[in-house]
Amino acid sequence: MLAGARSLLMSLWNVDDAATQELMTQFYEGLLEDKDRSEALRDAQLWLREQGYHHPRFWAAFILVGDAGPLPKTNTFEA
Repeated sequence: MLAGARSLLMSLWNVDDAATQELMTQFYEGLLEDKDRSEALRDAQLWLREQGYHHPRFWAAFILVGDAGPLPKTNTFEA
């Protein structure tokens, strides 16, 4: 945040690599669909549960700190 980031997505504990990869892929796909950051994270967590990662240790560690809104339109990226 001191370096100028508007928000951070972080984990509260060590997480499974495969589950994290899937969650992050879904999270960024949500951002590409112009979802709010918080909505993209929630949807990714719910999606991960539907994929068989039912236990919270796979998805509950992730928190969003800072701006939870959509990405600014001037910052674009490609998947």
